[in-house]
Amino acid sequence: MHLHVHRWFVRISLSVLALSFPIGSSFAQNVPAPEEVLGHEVGADYKLATYEQAVGYFKALDQASPLLQVFEMGETSMGRSQIYAVISSEENMAKLDKYKEISNRLARAKGLSEDEARRLASEGKAIVWIDAGIHATECAPAQAFLQLAYDLLTSKDADTKLILENTIILLVFANPDGMTLVADWYLPNVGTPFETSRMPWLYHHYAGHDNNRDSYMNNLKETRNITRLATREWNPVVFYDHHQTAPFPARIWIPPAAEPTNPNLHPLFLREKNLIGAAMGDAFDREGKKGAISRFVFDFVYPGYEDSFIDFFNIVSIMTETALYRYATPHFYTVDDFPDAYKDFTIGVFYPSPWEGGWWRLKDAVDYANTASKAVLHTAAIYRERFLFGRYLMGKQTIEKFQDQPPYAWIVPRDQWDVPTAARMLDNLAFAGIEVYEADAKFTSSGITYPAGTWIVPMDQAFSRFVKAIFEEQSYPDLTKYPTLWQGIVAPQSFDDSYLPPYDMAGWTLPHQMGVKVRPAEEPLSVSMSQLETVQPPAGSVEHGRHAYLISPKANNSFIAANRILRNGGEVLRARESFNSKGELFPAGTWIIPSKSMTKAAMNEISHELSLAIRGTDKSPSIDTETLKKPRVALYKSWTASMDEGWTRWLLEEYEFEFTNIVDSEIKAGELWKRFDVLIIPSMRTERIIDGHKIGSIHPKYVGGISESGVRNIKEFVKQGGTLVTLRRGCFFALDKLGLPITDALKGMRPPRRRYGAAPAKSTDVKFACPGSVLRMEFNQEHPVAYGMPKEAPAMFYQGTAFNLSPSFSEGDTRVISRYPGGELLISGYLKGGEHLNGRAAAIDVSLGQGRVILLGFGVKQRAQPHGTFKLLFNSLFYGASY
Repeated sequence: MHLHVHRWFVRISLSVLALSFPIGSSFAQNVPAPEEVLGHEVGADYKLATYEQAVGYFKALDQASPLLQVFEMGETSMGRSQIYAVISSEENMAKLDKYKEISNRLARAKGLSEDEARRLASEGKAIVWIDAGIHATECAPAQAFLQLAYDLLTSKDADTKLILENTIILLVFANPDGMTLVADWYLPNVGTPFETSRMPWLYHHYAGHDNNRDSYMNNLKETRNITRLATREWNPVVFYDHHQTAPFPARIWIPPAAEPTNPNLHPLFLREKNLIGAAMGDAFDREGKKGAISRFVFDFVYPGYEDSFIDFFNIVSIMTETALYRYATPHFYTVDDFPDAYKDFTIGVFYPSPWEGGWWRLKDAVDYANTASKAVLHTAAIYRERFLFGRYLMGKQTIEKFQDQPPYAWIVPRDQWDVPTAARMLDNLAFAGIEVYEADAKFTSSGITYPAGTWIVPMDQAFSRFVKAIFEEQSYPDLTKYPTLWQGIVAPQSFDDSYLPPYDMAGWTLPHQMGVKVRPAEEPLSVSMSQLETVQPPAGSVEHGRHAYLISPKANNSFIAANRILRNGGEVLRARESFNSKGELFPAGTWIIPSKSMTKAAMNEISHELSLAIRGTDKSPSIDTETLKKPRVALYKSWTASMDEGWTRWLLEEYEFEFTNIVDSEIKAGELWKRFDVLIIPSMRTERIIDGHKIGSIHPKYVGGISESGVRNIKEFVKQGGTLVTLRRGCFFALDKLGLPITDALKGMRPPRRRYGAAPAKSTDVKFACPGSVLRMEFNQEHPVAYGMPKEAPAMFYQGTAFNLSPSFSEGDTRVISRYPGGELLISGYLKGGEHLNGRAAAIDVSLGQGRVILLGFGVKQRAQPHGTFKLLFNSLFYGASY
């Protein structure tokens, strides 16, 4: 809806720079300082460089110095070219391909003797990846890159010489779009009352903060660029990811991390990670930079973060969180601002030099970020050979581990509920550098015979710890049982009744999320198999019928097919009940496309591109059907910027649904039913939807929410025949404001909201807790919103709820779409108080006037990961348009 035009441009012509800074033995004298190009010093108060300016500066350095070269890594979500810079000695720069090959051979380990590995480690260079700006409002690290690059190219000290000789440095801008979005928002506001106001849109086009939760999915273009470079092309030995939200009042968070620790990590990885963390702390204290803290707040048990994903590829990954005020605006802190526990500056093993307050500027954060980066580089330079051989050793020991114990492999049958989704999951593994095979002949494992063509992921490969981390079911540890792991005191105390939550997710088993059957091989496999570069589903097929084409609703790709057919003027019906055709059972929700409405060529193309088996029928099935139309979909977009809105937008585009983003003013204007059939409210707190930004906190254009008048208009939209679809926390808006006689079954039972900081929280006993976990769920296959779903399937519970139905409801007023069954619900993760979910509705269809409200109370599309339940959202849109 809004185009963000770059207001700041590179000020120096690259052709002029090429003439001004000739390459030669005195190149360091010719390297332009950042301020010569930017017009201000890096980290100056109230100044931010855009991505375009940063690229211009790096290209100027490329022209001026043989020690730096700029490369492109792909396109961003908003169409920019994403670049990275490589820095090393002139001799190393001439042999980049050689050092890449050495790093790759050591990383893969297979077929490499220990003597050969030691020779390669002695010969190789430590490739060190440093990225910044993935969370673009965390401004300092990406700005610091400009100074860091200059320092590395011009400094003559012994440490820099050691770094350039022994390491190859990759400086990667992780979120180019966000870097410019933030600068374009902040700079015009400098000197106004809204200087530090929040951006009213996401700093990643789709994901916002969740761009650092996408790594094992590779949904986003930037994620794919990073994964490809890190795990397949460069294979660094160290991967450093800068962030900027240190727990107050600390000035930077450094390793080691908080507990728990993912059980699939190699112990040598953990030792080397902590070694680098200690070197960072040493550097800060040597330079008199106070406030470095460790070992709380941030855990890395969840493999979806950029750095924790990399962990499982035996790359020593580091994250830091430098202190942030807001953008480039300075701020003065007094001790009165500190939490009580930090006011007396008591030191600790992991906080030995407490910060005592004072001014905090962007320049301070830039300096801290560069001290950390240089400490990482110096450590990698000193331990170059040890880190390189360690990478080999971790891969070798991983291969040996799974040659001797199960799982020996993961078997993925082709007989899947949704075959294209299964192939997509495996292709994503192959894209990340995991070896995926298919069986050349039939074979037997644990008494089950599998046909040729069965997909296999062997575990005797260097990166297989990643596969196990995402394929197995998680049992999130109850940290109250392991006080010695995390308390760090002489006599650890018991907190038996407490709930100690993870930083993010507790369970994420990817096959369960995607609805894919996988089986661990509990015994070694004896089968010839061929490696796949990419994993493709079986080719689509079309059986032409005189009356109609039939497409199963089981495959998510069937929704793309329906959208394409409708967009091209074809006719689409849905079966309201199951039926038989030519001896094959078709479930309720089957797509029926009259043959006269689409050409054979068009259906062949759809089948080929989407890998769909399309059947034909010569006569009309004797069943009730619903004729579909293209749904007119509105997706609410708040000026308080919702990540769930962004992910919903991404998903609708991916599956080719046409939709319109609408903002507060459009909802307040009313008459929505004249423009739309369906309105989606993403997962947001009710007060953000209604009240939005407060007056004085942001430019008046973005103040407020939909207000109570908007609530009335939404209610009128439904009464006039519209369909309101609410996602997760958005369901509370419907419960609170639309007068539905349904209640939140978990009200008053959830743990309090956490604020990640230094102030200790009180130990609390909670009745219910489920921090991002996979649960059992039953689906009403006859309801149009559950068309294409199994009777029971795993579902992602994340900030969700369950519903109590009022006895006053008549049977025609409400229909349960899905419910939590009785018994044990937890499949993967952590669940306390599951009895409060047993038997209750998880998704529900409520009539209101001539329309309906569909409440999807669990994570049907959380972060665009649970492909197994995407259908509930997609079906809701077609259902709403056909009402």
